Amino acid sequence: MAVARALWRPLVSCIELQIKNNSSILALPPRRAFSLTPPSTAKPKSSNPKTVKRFVPEDVKRFVKADGKLLTTRENRDFLVEHNLEPDNGRMIRLSAGPELSRLGSDFNATFAYSPRHVIHPYDLRYFEPRGHPLGPMKLANYAERKQQQPMWIMITGVGGASAVVRTLTQRRLTRSIYRALEELGYRSRSEGKGKNSHIRGTLWITLHNPVKAASQPPERFGRVVAEALAKSCGR
Repeated sequence: MAVARALWRPLVSCIELQIKNNSSILALPPRRAFSLTPPSTAKPKSSNPKTVKRFVPEDVKRFVKADGKLLTTRENRDFLVEHNLEPDNGRMIRLSAGPELSRLGSDFNATFAYSPRHVIHPYDLRYFEPRGHPLGPMKLANYAERKQQQPMWIMITGVGGASAVVRTLTQRRLTRSIYRALEELGYRSRSEGKGKNSHIRGTLWITLHNPVKAASQPPERFGRVVAEALAKSCGR
């Protein structure tokens, strides 16, 4: 496939938004909690209109605090730091890339956020609980492999009364459409050895506020507009 963009170069507009280090993790000795937490001098989230509302699933609220602090084991903390993974989705930035993306968000009832870092999916935080999780080691291995092989991560969450089947199928269709559109623009979705490849790196988080409405829209348009927005804002 012909590469339609210049080879990947360090992010400019997006990198400026990157939060310094893994300050939202704290690890404690076994049976205690180590966390990464924003500095106490940070401004309240409401004072920064560019940030998004943090999503903490109900089943992890015992060890993920309202401010995004993750209470976990020393081993999990070391893993997150070693692989430069961000557990706090509330530190992501709203993706605003022109009127076409805005119209798309209205048509699909969707909001968009981006981080130049790789962010843990909110529903995967369960694998980092301080008491341990039986599937934790396998999930961490999956994240380590994905970190090496996939520069751009896409996670889609849905709210509203749609069935699990509708949400899942819609999320998969839209995710595939974005990766396909990025490939058509010349951005590789997977790392290919040490050769020079054009990538957009980081995490895109899409929230569907009405999955049924989104399911009725053409995924091809969705993928094209989102891919072009990423290339414009995050691929320089």
